[in-house]
Amino acid sequence: MTATDVATPEKTTEEPPRPTSAKEDRWGWLGVGAITLVLAATWIPRLNLPFGDNHMGRIISRYALHLANLHEKGIVGSDFSADWEPYSNSAYAHHPPLLNILTALFGSFPGDQPIEVWLSPYLLALLIVPAGALLLRGLGLRWSATLLAVGLMASTTFFWVYAPIMFDLGPILLISAVVVIARRKDYQPSRGLLAVGVVAALLSTLVSWPGIGFAGAMGLWLLIGRRRIDRVVLWIGGAMVVGLAISLTFIVGVSGIADLTNQAEFRTQGGTFTARQFAGRQVHYLDTLLPIWYLVLLVVGTVAGLLDKRTRLFMAFAVVFQGFWTIILNNGAYIHEYWNYPVLILGLVGMGTLLDRVITWLATRMPSRATLAGVAAAGLALVAALAVIVTGRVDRTYVEQPTDAGALVSENGPGPGQKVAWVAGGGLSTPRWYAYYWNLEPEAVTPEVLDGTQANPTDLVLMDLRRVPKWLQPNIGDRAVAKDGTYALVKISDLKAGEITP
Repeated sequence: MTATDVATPEKTTEEPPRPTSAKEDRWGWLGVGAITLVLAATWIPRLNLPFGDNHMGRIISRYALHLANLHEKGIVGSDFSADWEPYSNSAYAHHPPLLNILTALFGSFPGDQPIEVWLSPYLLALLIVPAGALLLRGLGLRWSATLLAVGLMASTTFFWVYAPIMFDLGPILLISAVVVIARRKDYQPSRGLLAVGVVAALLSTLVSWPGIGFAGAMGLWLLIGRRRIDRVVLWIGGAMVVGLAISLTFIVGVSGIADLTNQAEFRTQGGTFTARQFAGRQVHYLDTLLPIWYLVLLVVGTVAGLLDKRTRLFMAFAVVFQGFWTIILNNGAYIHEYWNYPVLILGLVGMGTLLDRVITWLATRMPSRATLAGVAAAGLALVAALAVIVTGRVDRTYVEQPTDAGALVSENGPGPGQKVAWVAGGGLSTPRWYAYYWNLEPEAVTPEVLDGTQANPTDLVLMDLRRVPKWLQPNIGDRAVAKDGTYALVKISDLKAGEITP
C-alpha cells in the first residue's frame, strides 16, 4: 500500500484505503509534475525583476537588505541576518527564520543578482502543488479530483501573484498531508514518508507563526490518532520541537519579548475601522483576487468538505484557523489584500471533495471515456485561464508595472551628497526596496522639508506621478530628470519651483 492510495467515499481516514495501481499513481504524479513545471515556466521571467512598488517588492526586498548586511557585517554583526539597515536601525526578527536561512544559502552563490533573493520564495511556492496533491490523496480523493482541485487553485490571480509570499503554505500542506496519512495507528509509514514528515515538521516550524500553529495541531492529531508514542510520533514530533526551539531562539534572542508583544498587539488591535468597513474590505480583496466561480465553489466545497467523513476533521480545523487568522488578527487582514491566503486551503480541500463526489456520481452514469474527456477538457480550460492571467492585465498590474519603480532607482543613483532617499506623494508601498538600491533611509518630502535645510537642491525625490500631492503642480512630472512608467525622479529644487503656495 502506498502513501497515496485512494479510499472509497464511504470510508473514513481511520480505515486503510484500498490500493490503486502503480500505473495510476505514476500518471497522477506526472500530472502534478506537469502543473508544477507550467507554473515554474510562468514564474521564471519574474526571477530577475527588480524589487518594486508592490507587496512582493516590499516583502522580498527586506530579505535583500538582510542579505546585504549579512555579507557586509557577518553573522553576528547582522544579528543573524536580521539587520535591515538603512531602512531601520532595529533588527527585524518577528517571524521564524527559514527565509533568512534560505536567502543566506542562495546568497552565497557567485554573483549579485535579484534571483539570489527571489529563488527561496519561488521554490517554496512550487512546493504548494505537490504538497497539496499529497494531502488530497492522503484524504482519500481520486486522482482526477486531486489534479482538478490543484489546477483550480493554481489558475487564480490570488495564487499566481502571491504564492511566492505565501512562504508557509507549502510546508503547512506538506505536514498536514504526512499526518493525515500516518496518523492511523495500524499504518507503518515507509522510511521515505517518515523522512518527508521530518522535513515537513522542520519546515513548518521554521517558516512562520501559522506554520508553527498548524504543526502543533497536526502533531497533536498524530499523537491522538496513533494512541502511543512510537517512532513515527518521536521522529515527527522531535523535528517539530527542534524547529520550534530554533525559531524561538532567533525571535526572542534578536527581537526580544517586548518587540514581539508590540507586533502582536498591532496585528490584533491596531485598526480603527468598523466591523462593516472590515467586512467590506475582505469582500473587496477576495472579489479582486478570486473569480466569482471560485468564490461560489469555495462556499459549496467548504460545506462538502465538512460533510464528508474523509475530510471533515481537517476541514473543520482549517475553517477554525481561517476564522482566527482573519477575525482575531484583523488589522493585518484589513491592511493586506493577501492576508486571507489560508482560504486557498479551504478551496483546495473543499473543491477536491466536491469534485470527487461529482466524478464518482458521473462514473456510475457515463462511460469512463466520457468522464475522462470531461476532466481533460476542464484541465485545458484551467490552462487557458492561467494563460490569460500570465499574459494580460493581472501580470501588468501586479507584476510588471510596479517593478518600474525598482528599475528607475536601481538605474539612477541619488544626487551628489544625498543622505536621504526622499519620497513625495502617496501610492508608494513601504519602500524597503528604495532603501536597498540607494543604501539610504527613506523619508517623506513635505512643504516643511522644502522650506528647511534637510535636503540639498540636487537631492532626487521619487514620485508616483499618478498620485501627485496636492501641494505640487499636477504637471510636476515635466521637470523629472528620469522616468520609468508612471514613476519619476525629480530634484528638490524643481519641487520647490513647482510648489503651490497657499
